[in-house]
Amino acid sequence: MKLFRMLPVAALMATSMSAMADSTIDIVNTLVAKGVLTEEEGKLLTKGRESEKSSQDKALEKATKSGGKITISDAIDNATFYGDIRARYEYRDGEDKANFSEDRERGRYKLILGVKTTAGDFYSDIALSMGSGGRSDNATFGNGANGSNSKENVYVKRAMLGWNVTDWLKIEAGRVANPLYTTSMVWDGDLTFEGLVEKVNYKYGKNVELFGNFAQSQYRGDRKDFTNTTDDRATNNILAFQGGAKFDITDTVSAKAALTFTKFTNDHADGASTFVPGLGNVSGKGIAVGTGLTATNDIRTIEIPAEIAFKLANNMKLTAFGDYAYNLDGDDRFKAAVAAAGANSAAIRAAGNDDKAWLLGVGLDQRQSKKAQKGDWSAKLWYQDVGIYALDPNAVDSDFMDSRVNMKGVVLKAEYLLRDNVVLNLAAGHATRKNNKLAAAGSGGDIELNLDNYNLYQMDITYKF
Repeated sequence: MKLFRMLPVAALMATSMSAMADSTIDIVNTLVAKGVLTEEEGKLLTKGRESEKSSQDKALEKATKSGGKITISDAIDNATFYGDIRARYEYRDGEDKANFSEDRERGRYKLILGVKTTAGDFYSDIALSMGSGGRSDNATFGNGANGSNSKENVYVKRAMLGWNVTDWLKIEAGRVANPLYTTSMVWDGDLTFEGLVEKVNYKYGKNVELFGNFAQSQYRGDRKDFTNTTDDRATNNILAFQGGAKFDITDTVSAKAALTFTKFTNDHADGASTFVPGLGNVSGKGIAVGTGLTATNDIRTIEIPAEIAFKLANNMKLTAFGDYAYNLDGDDRFKAAVAAAGANSAAIRAAGNDDKAWLLGVGLDQRQSKKAQKGDWSAKLWYQDVGIYALDPNAVDSDFMDSRVNMKGVVLKAEYLLRDNVVLNLAAGHATRKNNKLAAAGSGGDIELNLDNYNLYQMDITYKF
């Protein structure tokens, strides 16, 4: 704080000294003009003053430019602090086949605080947030006992080091924001990757931008191999390879599409780590709906996200978007579930294999410029359908399908900027179980039922800084 108070003083002193130097030079020039001093004598008198003025001008420029910025290190070219605070009201309700129901109403809040730095061709992103789970940064009001007013923990959300290798290649390592062009049907928006990421962006001609995103992420790390015991610890890595393009079709129509191949490396089923979804006729509070619900055996997907945008009058844009995913090993995942289901094997087999997921939607927004401004607004409406064996149940969106697969439904989201940095959000979603013979399987849902019907309503306000 002392630094901030001294900056204006330093700038004022530099200005005053510069003014004094200017006055001295003006007086000498006047004496030369009246013949009191020769030009040589005048130059000798003003030489030191001109040098002093130049130094003072540089000091003034530096003080003016520095403003309120905080210098972290001489090696850092720039540091930008950012974050947001969000307050939310949320209502969820669910019902199972036997008409057991659960309503959940709560207030929630979120804090994210981060700093990005650049140093030559290297850069970093460090962010802190609440919420220990990877798919949520939220904390719930009054989550402790009466009067406890428990304080929330803050966790490391991102800790990334990046390198601009060339104009078209970036490499990032650490806990990194999801680099893939995708949708919440496949990857929850709060999830991060841990490992190594490569990003390619290449401009081809005037209207085409080619991009590639590649990730080698440790889903479960710390592999251990022992020669004299059976206590080996296996690892599970996510390997993702994405290639795509953004291009202008006309002056008012543009498109974006990608093809993504993703593989989970623990491609095996050994009983304890085999996904078994459970049956659809199970009901009641907190009832078990399957075993191995976090298992990622036999997941090797092809995903195709795409969108097309139309520029309209009055700075409005209409977007149609979609996503399609197919588990290449879905049949193996299905067969492994049947084999591990025990007494329920016949029922699991009769329910069949569903290894595809798809999403279709439309969006409309009005933006005054590329930078967010008061009065901007947007709205999105989409429908999605997720098969039981199509995707990783640990990664799908935690809100609108309650962290589950074997669900289908519709979502509406809208936002309005009350100020340049204050955003009002409204959202609503309705979903039903897709295959009634199987459970609405998932990991970490907020409703403790084998869902048959599900609704979610959210209203929040976000302050960005």
